[in-house]
Amino acid sequence: MNSICALCGTPLTSADMLVGKNKLADGGYLCSGCFNKAIQINRDLINNLDQFYFAEITGMFLKSKIDASQNAGGTPFSTGNKYEYDAPTRLDEIKDQIVALNARLSVLANEEVNMLDTILDKNENLVAIAECIYLQNKREGIIFATPWRVVFIDKKILGGVVRNEFPIREIISIEHIEDLLYSILKVNIKGVSAEFKLHNKNDGRAFSSIVNGNIQNPETYQKPQTENLQAFQQNISGLVQEDVYATSKEASVTIFEQLEKLGKLREMGVLTEEEFAEQKKKLLDKL
Repeated sequence: MNSICALCGTPLTSADMLVGKNKLADGGYLCSGCFNKAIQINRDLINNLDQFYFAEITGMFLKSKIDASQNAGGTPFSTGNKYEYDAPTRLDEIKDQIVALNARLSVLANEEVNMLDTILDKNENLVAIAECIYLQNKREGIIFATPWRVVFIDKKILGGVVRNEFPIREIISIEHIEDLLYSILKVNIKGVSAEFKLHNKNDGRAFSSIVNGNIQNPETYQKPQTENLQAFQQNISGLVQEDVYATSKEASVTIFEQLEKLGKLREMGVLTEEEFAEQKKKLLDKL
């Protein structure tokens, strides 16, 4: 049984499970709070929630928010005769983007999805997302694209996040290789490639089409240097968490890759000598 709510990501308690009818069709569960909100949107869900998938429930929530915002004083969740509207958080906005993309993610991807608000910049929007296995390290997680990067993340059971990032400006092309039962997404970067086996073979076609379109239009992936620095510093933070449980070989390779990027940022003038030395020390301390 899943240990967290499929919608809000909070740990499920014994009280949540007393509801008895809070299981989704794809195996996830809702906490009592999300279950109550769901049945306020659609009373029929109190008896047939198990016939609906995660994407369908999030779609109902999204439609309810849109309807509420279009009607002054009206809101998706009611208490008695009074209506209360929960202002959407950054994570809510990201989940709405996933619904709008018609993404077919299973409940197994919920923990990765719930990390996206800490990974995406404030004004960075998703243009494609899929559930996959990164064939180079056999890790299972999600791969997503924004106007300026492609990122794979895997949320570890014991904490920390494995994260591999590919800036659009460095990607030569995205290939989509479809087989009978699955498809492979190949990210080609200057003579090397990263391959991802997609859980849903139809996701690869749309993913590659969108990213290749961004590659051919350089204006879509010009990112301010300050944001580049912020993303790099976040990547170092994620690396520190990751290496606690990574093998020494994997950790060393990742650290050397980060050192190379660090040097490029110094050459570009994004980092001062002091900032370069500080970040370099953090990385070398992990060896």
